[in-house]
Amino acid sequence: MTRPSWILPDGMEECLPDEAWAIEDGRRRCLDLFRQSDFGLIMPPMVEYLDSLTSGVGQDLSDQIMVITDRVSGRLMGFRPDMTPQAARIDAHALNESGTTRLCYCGSVLRAVASGGESSRSPLQLGVEIFGNPDLSADVEVVQLALDTVRLFTDEPLMIDFGHAGALKSVLASQTTAFRTKALDALASKDSDALAVLEQAVPEIAALRTAYGDFDAVLRRTQNVELLEKACAEMNQVRQRLHTEQVFVYCDLGETHGLNYHTGLVFGIYSLQRDQLLVRGGRYDHVGESFGRARAATGFSADLKTLVRLTS
Repeated sequence: MTRPSWILPDGMEECLPDEAWAIEDGRRRCLDLFRQSDFGLIMPPMVEYLDSLTSGVGQDLSDQIMVITDRVSGRLMGFRPDMTPQAARIDAHALNESGTTRLCYCGSVLRAVASGGESSRSPLQLGVEIFGNPDLSADVEVVQLALDTVRLFTDEPLMIDFGHAGALKSVLASQTTAFRTKALDALASKDSDALAVLEQAVPEIAALRTAYGDFDAVLRRTQNVELLEKACAEMNQVRQRLHTEQVFVYCDLGETHGLNYHTGLVFGIYSLQRDQLLVRGGRYDHVGESFGRARAATGFSADLKTLVRLTS
């Protein structure tokens, strides 16, 4: 049977009037919240030259870029799959401020395949980034603002899941690429048998094998592991400075998402009753180095359409 020409491509979606108005109302409330927190709004272009979009990002993000040829210059261009690298470019070149820079955005992105357990390839990405502040206060601000953003749409119980890319990288730093690939695959799938084999070469993997679940339980299980001490201390300091009413706090020191990109504390916020990821964020220091200006950086992003649908 021939597919009708008007059928949308897989993963592309359109919003009809009721939902579109709800999304617009949600966008306004989120941006008002960000503005009250002294974030500057940016509107980067949907399409950039490919080498700019791929600068400083991990392979997982590069693989999401849909590529076209610019008929004017003949150069390859790409549709942005994520707005964070664009914010880093703007911080490095268009603004070039010496102190802390706070930026926020809300715009469509396009991905080659759906990611993060979602079916959509065209999220409406909402997010904030803080550049130039290496202190944990920036991490606290980002995580709290992420929670406050979700609370604009729901008061249901949430789970925040902390990880630390820096700790995981330090455990695997001296290993071969093949070993790291095996370890990351085993950590992502929580394959205890595979991890038990790998820990014979890297004893610290034994701690990572059980370093997920209730936050306090993970801290107790890892308190004597030197490579994890700093990460655990940072996560605990951030947790203690948050307002977490009706928020369950968990930890996964074996979290592998965005490992090539992130450098420090990372987190995800989930709806417990829907078993759904709502927000991802974390620290990604030095990503601006590829733009000629390495800066401390942390932020979060979410699909605004996913947040709005919490109210339905």
